[in-house]
Amino acid sequence: MALVAAEGTAVKTFFSDLHDIVGPRVLAQVLLKMRENDLLGLAGQLTYFFLLSFFPFLIFLVALAGLVLNDPESAIRALIGKSAGFLPREAIELLVGYLDRTLRGAGPGVLLVGILTTLWMGSAASIAIIKAANRAYELAETRPFWKIRGTSILLALGFTLLMAALSLVVFEVETYIRRPGGPSGPLLAVWGIARWALAFMVVTTALSVLYYLAPNARLPFRWITPGGFTATVLMFAASTALSLYASRLGSYDQVYGQLGAVIVFMLWLYVTGLMVLVGVEINAVLARRAEDKKGVELVRAESPEGDRG
Repeated sequence: MALVAAEGTAVKTFFSDLHDIVGPRVLAQVLLKMRENDLLGLAGQLTYFFLLSFFPFLIFLVALAGLVLNDPESAIRALIGKSAGFLPREAIELLVGYLDRTLRGAGPGVLLVGILTTLWMGSAASIAIIKAANRAYELAETRPFWKIRGTSILLALGFTLLMAALSLVVFEVETYIRRPGGPSGPLLAVWGIARWALAFMVVTTALSVLYYLAPNARLPFRWITPGGFTATVLMFAASTALSLYASRLGSYDQVYGQLGAVIVFMLWLYVTGLMVLVGVEINAVLARRAEDKKGVELVRAESPEGDRG
Protein backbone atom coordinates (compact mmCIF):
# COMPACT_ATOMS: atom_id res chain seq x y z
CA MET A 1 0.00 0.00 0.00
CA ALA A 2 2.84 2.34 0.87
CA LEU A 3 4.44 1.67 -2.54
CA VAL A 4 1.19 2.39 -4.35
CA ALA A 5 0.71 5.60 -2.36
CA ALA A 6 4.28 6.68 -3.16
CA GLU A 7 3.73 6.00 -6.87
CA GLY A 8 0.48 7.96 -6.78
CA THR A 9 2.26 10.90 -5.16
CA ALA A 10 5.03 10.75 -7.76
CA VAL A 11 2.48 10.79 -10.59
CA LYS A 12 0.66 13.77 -9.06
CA THR A 13 3.97 15.60 -8.63
CA PHE A 14 4.91 14.86 -12.24
CA PHE A 15 1.68 16.26 -13.67
CA SER A 16 1.84 19.23 -11.29
CA ASP A 17 5.35 19.97 -12.57
CA LEU A 18 4.18 19.71 -16.17
CA HIS A 19 1.42 22.21 -15.38
CA ASP A 20 3.98 24.57 -13.83
CA ILE A 21 6.24 24.39 -16.87
CA VAL A 22 3.70 26.09 -19.11
CA GLY A 23 3.07 28.76 -16.49
CA PRO A 24 4.59 32.19 -17.12
CA ARG A 25 6.73 32.22 -13.95
CA VAL A 26 8.50 28.91 -14.53
CA LEU A 27 8.82 29.59 -18.25
CA ALA A 28 10.38 32.97 -17.52
CA GLN A 29 12.81 31.38 -15.03
CA VAL A 30 13.85 28.72 -17.55
CA LEU A 31 14.42 31.30 -20.28
CA LEU A 32 16.43 33.48 -17.90
CA LYS A 33 18.60 30.53 -16.80
CA MET A 34 19.12 29.54 -20.42
CA ARG A 35 20.64 32.96 -21.06
CA GLU A 36 22.65 33.05 -17.82
CA ASN A 37 24.09 29.56 -18.36
CA ASP A 38 24.80 30.14 -22.07
CA LEU A 39 22.82 27.12 -23.25
CA LEU A 40 22.98 28.35 -26.84
CA GLY A 41 26.79 28.25 -26.69
CA LEU A 42 26.87 24.86 -24.96
CA ALA A 43 24.47 23.51 -27.58
CA GLY A 44 27.01 24.54 -30.22
CA GLN A 45 29.67 22.60 -28.33
CA LEU A 46 27.36 19.59 -28.22
CA THR A 47 26.72 19.90 -31.96
CA TYR A 48 30.45 19.66 -32.66
CA PHE A 49 30.83 16.44 -30.67
CA PHE A 50 27.53 15.02 -31.97
CA LEU A 51 28.72 15.58 -35.54
CA LEU A 52 32.08 13.92 -34.91
CA SER A 53 30.46 10.91 -33.24
CA PHE A 54 27.38 10.42 -35.44
CA PHE A 55 29.09 9.01 -38.52
CA PRO A 56 31.30 6.61 -36.53
CA PHE A 57 28.06 5.57 -34.82
CA LEU A 58 26.68 4.56 -38.23
CA ILE A 59 29.79 2.41 -38.72
CA PHE A 60 29.17 0.81 -35.34
CA LEU A 61 25.48 0.29 -36.18
CA VAL A 62 26.31 -1.42 -39.47
CA ALA A 63 28.86 -3.64 -37.71
CA LEU A 64 26.32 -4.59 -35.05
CA ALA A 65 23.59 -5.18 -37.63
CA GLY A 66 25.98 -7.41 -39.55
CA LEU A 67 25.90 -9.88 -36.66
CA VAL A 68 22.16 -10.52 -37.10
CA LEU A 69 21.30 -9.36 -40.65
CA ASN A 70 22.50 -10.50 -44.05
CA ASP A 71 22.55 -7.03 -45.61
CA PRO A 72 23.20 -4.53 -42.79
CA GLU A 73 23.79 -1.55 -45.09
CA SER A 74 20.39 -1.91 -46.74
CA ALA A 75 18.76 -2.33 -43.32
CA ILE A 76 20.31 0.85 -41.96
CA ARG A 77 19.46 2.69 -45.20
CA ALA A 78 15.84 1.60 -44.80
CA LEU A 79 15.81 2.78 -41.18
CA ILE A 80 17.15 6.18 -42.17
CA GLY A 81 14.53 6.40 -44.89
CA LYS A 82 11.81 5.73 -42.29
CA SER A 83 12.92 8.91 -40.52
CA ALA A 84 11.45 11.06 -43.29
CA GLY A 85 9.36 13.78 -41.70
CA PHE A 86 11.51 13.69 -38.56
CA LEU A 87 14.94 14.16 -40.11
CA PRO A 88 15.23 16.83 -42.81
CA ARG A 89 15.38 15.42 -46.33
CA GLU A 90 18.87 16.86 -46.83
CA ALA A 91 20.10 15.06 -43.72
CA ILE A 92 18.63 11.75 -44.93
CA GLU A 93 20.33 12.14 -48.32
CA LEU A 94 23.62 12.96 -46.59
CA LEU A 95 23.46 9.86 -44.37
CA VAL A 96 22.41 7.54 -47.19
CA GLY A 97 25.22 8.89 -49.37
CA TYR A 98 27.67 8.30 -46.53
CA LEU A 99 26.53 4.69 -46.24
CA ASP A 100 26.92 4.14 -49.98
CA ARG A 101 30.37 5.70 -50.30
CA THR A 102 32.08 5.02 -47.00
CA LEU A 103 30.81 1.81 -45.46
CA ARG A 104 30.80 -0.39 -48.52
CA GLY A 105 33.58 -2.93 -48.08
CA ALA A 106 34.81 -1.40 -44.82
CA GLY A 107 37.26 -3.73 -43.10
CA PRO A 108 37.46 -4.73 -39.42
CA GLY A 109 39.99 -1.96 -38.74
CA VAL A 110 37.57 0.73 -39.91
CA LEU A 111 34.80 -0.74 -37.77
CA LEU A 112 37.02 -0.80 -34.69
CA VAL A 113 38.02 2.82 -35.24
CA GLY A 114 34.35 3.71 -35.66
CA ILE A 115 33.41 2.13 -32.33
CA LEU A 116 36.28 3.77 -30.45
CA THR A 117 35.58 7.18 -32.03
CA THR A 118 31.90 6.91 -31.17
CA LEU A 119 32.67 6.24 -27.51
CA TRP A 120 35.35 8.95 -27.25
CA MET A 121 33.39 11.72 -28.96
CA GLY A 122 30.19 10.58 -27.24
CA SER A 123 31.93 10.87 -23.89
CA ALA A 124 33.06 14.39 -24.81
CA ALA A 125 29.43 15.28 -25.52
CA SER A 126 28.45 13.77 -22.15
CA ILE A 127 31.02 15.97 -20.40
CA ALA A 128 29.47 19.03 -22.05
CA ILE A 129 26.07 17.94 -20.68
CA ILE A 130 27.65 17.42 -17.23
CA LYS A 131 28.96 20.99 -17.37
CA ALA A 132 25.51 22.29 -18.33
CA ALA A 133 23.84 20.29 -15.55
CA ASN A 134 26.20 21.69 -12.91
CA ARG A 135 25.49 25.22 -14.14
CA ALA A 136 21.75 24.55 -14.05
CA TYR A 137 21.87 23.34 -10.43
CA GLU A 138 24.47 25.99 -9.48
CA LEU A 139 26.99 23.36 -8.38
CA ALA A 140 30.78 23.25 -8.48
CA GLU A 141 32.32 20.10 -9.93
CA THR A 142 34.19 18.18 -7.19
CA ARG A 143 34.31 14.70 -8.67
CA PRO A 144 37.76 13.45 -9.72
CA PHE A 145 38.66 13.42 -13.41
CA TRP A 146 38.61 9.63 -13.68
CA LYS A 147 35.08 9.50 -12.28
CA ILE A 148 33.78 12.15 -14.67
CA ARG A 149 35.45 10.56 -17.69
CA GLY A 150 34.33 7.08 -16.62
CA THR A 151 30.74 8.25 -16.16
CA SER A 152 30.78 10.02 -19.52
CA ILE A 153 32.13 6.93 -21.32
CA LEU A 154 29.48 4.75 -19.67
CA LEU A 155 26.80 7.24 -20.71
CA ALA A 156 28.10 7.24 -24.30
CA LEU A 157 28.25 3.44 -24.34
CA GLY A 158 24.78 3.15 -22.87
CA PHE A 159 23.24 5.59 -25.35
CA THR A 160 25.06 3.96 -28.26
CA LEU A 161 23.87 0.46 -27.36
CA LEU A 162 20.37 1.73 -26.57
CA MET A 163 19.92 3.53 -29.88
CA ALA A 164 21.46 0.62 -31.78
CA ALA A 165 19.20 -1.92 -30.07
CA LEU A 166 16.14 0.28 -30.61
CA SER A 167 16.97 0.66 -34.31
CA LEU A 168 17.41 -3.08 -34.79
CA VAL A 169 14.22 -3.91 -32.88
CA VAL A 170 12.21 -1.46 -34.98
CA PHE A 171 13.68 -2.87 -38.18
CA GLU A 172 13.10 -6.51 -37.20
CA VAL A 173 9.49 -5.90 -36.16
CA GLU A 174 8.70 -3.99 -39.35
CA THR A 175 10.36 -6.69 -41.46
CA TYR A 176 8.23 -9.33 -39.74
CA ILE A 177 5.03 -7.36 -40.31
CA ARG A 178 5.77 -6.67 -43.97
CA ARG A 179 7.06 -10.11 -44.96
CA PRO A 180 4.93 -12.23 -47.35
CA GLY A 181 2.37 -14.19 -45.39
CA GLY A 182 2.94 -12.09 -42.27
CA PRO A 183 0.39 -9.94 -40.50
CA SER A 184 -0.48 -6.74 -42.31
CA GLY A 185 -3.33 -4.32 -42.78
CA PRO A 186 -4.50 -2.78 -39.50
CA LEU A 187 -1.44 -4.12 -37.66
CA LEU A 188 0.83 -2.17 -39.98
CA ALA A 189 -1.05 1.05 -39.22
CA VAL A 190 -0.84 0.34 -35.49
CA TRP A 191 2.86 -0.35 -35.74
CA GLY A 192 3.40 2.93 -37.60
CA ILE A 193 2.22 4.72 -34.44
CA ALA A 194 3.68 2.25 -31.95
CA ARG A 195 7.26 2.59 -33.22
CA TRP A 196 7.19 6.34 -32.60
CA ALA A 197 5.61 5.82 -29.18
CA LEU A 198 8.35 3.30 -28.36
CA ALA A 199 11.04 5.73 -29.50
CA PHE A 200 9.42 8.50 -27.42
CA MET A 201 9.38 6.32 -24.29
CA VAL A 202 12.97 5.15 -24.73
CA VAL A 203 14.33 8.66 -25.32
CA THR A 204 12.41 10.08 -22.34
CA THR A 205 13.70 7.36 -20.00
CA ALA A 206 17.25 7.70 -21.32
CA LEU A 207 17.17 11.45 -20.70
CA SER A 208 15.96 10.86 -17.14
CA VAL A 209 18.97 8.60 -16.49
CA LEU A 210 21.26 11.19 -18.07
CA TYR A 211 19.80 14.00 -15.94
CA TYR A 212 20.28 11.87 -12.82
CA LEU A 213 23.95 11.04 -13.46
CA ALA A 214 25.13 14.31 -15.01
CA PRO A 215 25.03 16.86 -12.14
CA ASN A 216 27.44 16.69 -9.21
CA ALA A 217 24.58 16.15 -6.79
CA ARG A 218 22.53 13.51 -5.03
CA LEU A 219 19.14 13.71 -6.68
CA PRO A 220 16.07 11.50 -6.21
CA PHE A 221 15.83 9.22 -9.23
CA ARG A 222 12.67 9.16 -11.34
CA TRP A 223 12.16 7.12 -14.50
CA ILE A 224 10.30 9.99 -16.13
CA THR A 225 11.17 13.56 -15.22
CA PRO A 226 9.33 16.73 -16.30
CA GLY A 227 12.49 17.96 -18.02
CA GLY A 228 13.06 14.66 -19.84
CA PHE A 229 9.44 14.47 -20.99
CA THR A 230 9.39 18.10 -22.12
CA ALA A 231 12.77 17.80 -23.85
CA THR A 232 11.54 14.77 -25.81
CA VAL A 233 8.35 16.57 -26.86
CA LEU A 234 10.34 19.63 -27.91
CA MET A 235 12.89 17.46 -29.70
CA PHE A 236 10.26 15.68 -31.77
CA ALA A 237 8.33 18.90 -32.45
CA ALA A 238 11.44 20.91 -33.38
CA SER A 239 12.76 18.14 -35.63
CA THR A 240 9.44 17.89 -37.46
CA ALA A 241 9.23 21.68 -37.81
CA LEU A 242 12.82 21.87 -39.08
CA SER A 243 12.12 19.09 -41.57
CA LEU A 244 9.06 20.93 -42.92
CA TYR A 245 10.93 24.24 -43.05
CA ALA A 246 13.95 22.76 -44.82
CA SER A 247 11.80 20.96 -47.39
CA ARG A 248 9.39 23.83 -48.19
CA LEU A 249 10.97 27.15 -47.28
CA GLY A 250 14.70 26.58 -46.87
CA SER A 251 17.13 27.55 -49.64
CA TYR A 252 20.31 26.12 -48.16
CA ASP A 253 21.63 24.85 -51.50
CA GLN A 254 21.52 28.37 -52.93
CA VAL A 255 23.40 29.84 -49.97
CA TYR A 256 25.83 27.05 -49.03
CA GLY A 257 26.05 25.11 -52.31
CA GLN A 258 27.23 21.53 -51.84
CA LEU A 259 27.50 22.12 -48.09
CA GLY A 260 23.74 22.71 -47.83
CA ALA A 261 22.99 19.16 -46.66
CA VAL A 262 25.75 19.35 -44.04
CA ILE A 263 24.43 22.67 -42.73
CA VAL A 264 20.90 21.29 -42.41
CA PHE A 265 22.21 18.20 -40.61
CA MET A 266 24.28 20.33 -38.22
CA LEU A 267 21.25 22.54 -37.57
CA TRP A 268 19.24 19.43 -36.67
CA LEU A 269 21.99 18.26 -34.31
CA TYR A 270 22.09 21.74 -32.75
CA VAL A 271 18.33 21.78 -32.14
CA THR A 272 18.51 18.27 -30.63
CA GLY A 273 21.38 19.22 -28.31
CA LEU A 274 19.65 22.42 -27.24
CA MET A 275 16.48 20.53 -26.31
CA VAL A 276 18.53 18.10 -24.19
CA LEU A 277 20.05 21.05 -22.30
CA VAL A 278 16.66 22.75 -21.91
CA GLY A 279 15.38 19.58 -20.23
CA VAL A 280 18.05 19.61 -17.52
CA GLU A 281 17.43 23.34 -16.98
CA ILE A 282 13.71 22.67 -16.48
CA ASN A 283 14.45 19.96 -13.90
CA ALA A 284 16.81 22.29 -12.03
CA VAL A 285 14.31 25.17 -11.94
CA LEU A 286 11.53 22.87 -10.69
CA ALA A 287 13.80 21.34 -8.05
CA ARG A 288 14.76 24.75 -6.66
CA ARG A 289 11.10 25.85 -6.64
CA ALA A 290 10.12 22.68 -4.78
CA GLU A 291 12.85 23.34 -2.22
CA ASP A 292 11.53 26.84 -1.61
CA LYS A 293 7.92 25.64 -1.29
CA LYS A 294 8.57 22.64 0.97
CA GLY A 295 11.53 24.00 2.88
CA VAL A 296 13.57 20.83 2.26
CA GLU A 297 16.86 20.17 0.52
CA LEU A 298 16.28 18.15 -2.64
CA VAL A 299 19.59 18.93 -4.36
CA ARG A 300 22.55 17.89 -2.23
CA ALA A 301 26.00 18.61 -3.58
CA GLU A 302 28.11 15.46 -3.72
CA SER A 303 31.37 15.47 -1.77
CA PRO A 304 34.60 14.54 -3.61
CA GLU A 305 34.67 11.09 -2.05
CA GLY A 306 30.89 10.70 -1.71
CA ASP A 307 28.74 8.09 -3.37
CA ARG A 308 25.21 8.47 -4.57
CA GLY A 309 22.57 7.36 -2.17
